[in-house]
Amino acid sequence: MKTIQFFARILLGNFLLAVAVNMLVVPSGFIAGGSTGLALIIMHWARLPYSTIVTGINLCMFAIGFFFLGKKFALTTLVSTIVYPLFLSMTAFLADIELVSDPLIAAIMAGGLMGCGLGLVIQSGASTGGLDIPPIILERKFGWNVSVTMNIMDLFILIYQITYSTPEQIICGLTLVFVTYFVMNQIMTFGKAALQLMIMSARHETMRQLFVDTLDKGATLFWIEGGYTKKEAKAICAIVARKELYEVQKAIYEVDPEAFVVVSKVSEVRGRGFKPLSHRPGMIG
Repeated sequence: MKTIQFFARILLGNFLLAVAVNMLVVPSGFIAGGSTGLALIIMHWARLPYSTIVTGINLCMFAIGFFFLGKKFALTTLVSTIVYPLFLSMTAFLADIELVSDPLIAAIMAGGLMGCGLGLVIQSGASTGGLDIPPIILERKFGWNVSVTMNIMDLFILIYQITYSTPEQIICGLTLVFVTYFVMNQIMTFGKAALQLMIMSARHETMRQLFVDTLDKGATLFWIEGGYTKKEAKAICAIVARKELYEVQKAIYEVDPEAFVVVSKVSEVRGRGFKPLSHRPGMIG
């Protein structure tokens, strides 16, 4: 079942990417980062079909990844290397469909689709291939930070496209990049985000019993010292789902109306009572 879900997410993710590129990005001439941006640069000068360029880039990056990172890593990119160019060819007719006339709306829609696509693929533990691979190689060989290297590469690709793009294409392209990464992060943490409560209360033992016995939640107690009173006390740290926040705050108030509560957002929680601690499902392992 996990294998089916793995392939389904990768196929759907790559399909959404192909639809966004063919229907919105290429016709509008937006600037973009990553493999999409590099393909747009090559297409600007070589006048080759976009799907042909992407196929060439993916195959080159796949070969480099196989050589430097080994068979195990290459297998996680193999599916995207094959199906993404295939989906690009299948959806090429979408370039003739004018879905929206406003370029800014087109950029937002494209960013949403691309963010969903990238999020689904990465959430599966796989890779979209392409220009994701060189930063990973540099991290493995020299210890360079992957996200920093990717951002630098994207920056150079975006800057080069600016040299021949109109101001409208630049603004919409930057909007596309922002929306893509925002949506991608939301997809990757969907269903995993939670809230952390830090509770300072004189009735810490009763508060502990509230979480452990009544609310059936885990709680961690640790010693603190008041900055003003310089008195030692115990604080309680607990993790709750967003939908439970109101009921938990209400219960805390009933135990101690004067309790001091700090609520923080955490992007992902794994372990007992939440998502399993095991690795994400994938082809390997």
